[in-house]
Amino acid sequence: MTDTFERLRARLHRDFGMPLASLVPEATLESLEVDSLRMIELLFGIEEEFGLSTQEDADHNQLRQRLRTLADLASYIDELRQAKAAG
Repeated sequence: MTDTFERLRARLHRDFGMPLASLVPEATLESLEVDSLRMIELLFGIEEEFGLSTQEDADHNQLRQRLRTLADLASYIDELRQAKAAG
């Protein structure tokens, strides 16, 4: 997860101008002002950064309920990466 989190952190800083100091694992997406629209943008960025598809999780509201913190988001990315590797 460390590599995933660091890549996610760099992407958020670069694409959304979020300060690195606020991008800690326990930071909530709400505190980072990730609303529904930004969540969609974020998922597109994740797909590009990690070569993944998040389309299976089309219910973004349900996904937002599951993903509360940056650590949750990094774990979700790791799950997708493992599923992709498993084929």
